[in-house]
Amino acid sequence: MKCPRTHTTLKKVSVGKVPVYYSEACGGVLLENNTLSHFENPQDKRGNVLAKHLSQFHCELETKDKRIRCPKCPDIVMLQRFYSPLHAVEIDECPGCGAIWLDTGELEKIQSLMLNEKERALLRNELMKKHERIEIKGMPHQHENWSRRSDKVDAFFDLASYISNSW
Repeated sequence: MKCPRTHTTLKKVSVGKVPVYYSEACGGVLLENNTLSHFENPQDKRGNVLAKHLSQFHCELETKDKRIRCPKCPDIVMLQRFYSPLHAVEIDECPGCGAIWLDTGELEKIQSLMLNEKERALLRNELMKKHERIEIKGMPHQHENWSRRSDKVDAFFDLASYISNSW
């Protein structure tokens, strides 16, 4: 396979049993369908190893906005889309095979968007406080109605089971 930016041969390497293809000429990397999740977490050893390895091939690209073809499906032009709602990283994705091309430095940007465990816990607590259960006075909570209904359904099935066993 050839690099979509420099047209040099991509090198294949397995990082934690996950195959990736990278360009020594530009520092870009091709990730097969559904493998980006293995590398996006900065606390993951796999992601750190790949990011460190790619950093040695870092180079500035003048044609980063140019649409590229998928190295696996040369007849298909890759779609450009934002990785997150923050619009911080634009990645290239093949609509045919689902492969993702990350240009030099984009993996580090994706990793920087990830929250660490402490940040996730703070965000979780904040969201739980913000969305606590709200009850209106004079109205029974919906859960109480469902539990009463569930008791009636359970009683019905117990009766049906008793009748079928006694036949």
